[in-house]
Amino acid sequence: MKFRSHVWNELRSPEIAAARDAGAVVVIPIGATEQHGAHLPLDTDVLSATRVALGAAELSKEPPILVAKIASVGFSPHHMMHPGTISLRMETFTALVRDVVVSVRRHGFRKIIFVNGHGGNVAPLSAMAHELAAEGMPIVFCSYWDLIRSEIAETLEGSRKTVGHAGEFETSVLLHVRPEGVRLEAAVDERRPPWNPRLRHDVLVEAGAVFPPIFSSDSTGVLGDARRASTEKGRKLFESAVSRLADLARRVAEADLFEASVWEEPEP
Repeated sequence: MKFRSHVWNELRSPEIAAARDAGAVVVIPIGATEQHGAHLPLDTDVLSATRVALGAAELSKEPPILVAKIASVGFSPHHMMHPGTISLRMETFTALVRDVVVSVRRHGFRKIIFVNGHGGNVAPLSAMAHELAAEGMPIVFCSYWDLIRSEIAETLEGSRKTVGHAGEFETSVLLHVRPEGVRLEAAVDERRPPWNPRLRHDVLVEAGAVFPPIFSSDSTGVLGDARRASTEKGRKLFESAVSRLADLARRVAEADLFEASVWEEPEP
């Protein structure tokens, strides 16, 4: 089925019904509005996730994909010490996810994928996905970088061959999807975790322990070497993520998702 638009928000009500009848998978990008150092815009996370979702929708012939743009704000209390960040409370964020899932399912869609672009959303989104599944409303979710972990490790050149924050990875992706939003001359190489300097990060990693990564106001707000970013790296990583997401949507469309609620009373 060929849509007039792949964006849920741009379609008319009868077109949504037609997409449902055609077995469309609903992909919901979710990110944040938060600081990304002095060189990247506040909407870096939601922009990246949305562009990956739209790329997958354009690439996928079967199944058809609808991209529902529902929020540009996520769970970002750890960035609130830097100007510009807007954060939802955890209960607000999880309520948003729940209400969106219930609404989409109400219209007959059963295959729903959340594509996340912000690390702070992972824990609450995971908890909400478990709860929804237990209530008979299963969803699939991923952070788009998790689809391309091997490509990230192979492509990045800095000391941190992972996502980081506003580092080589995110800066490269932005140079590809919206280069005019990047101020590369302000990019830095930040190797120290931008939280409590008296708590050695390597000791925590070695112990398998976790400390909340609050980005202190006197930090650069960056983790990684943004100076090594390039448009070509961003293109390669973006196209890989788009391809992997389109493949994931196909697999989800073919899957028989278990929908029985564990809370339902057994029949006598």
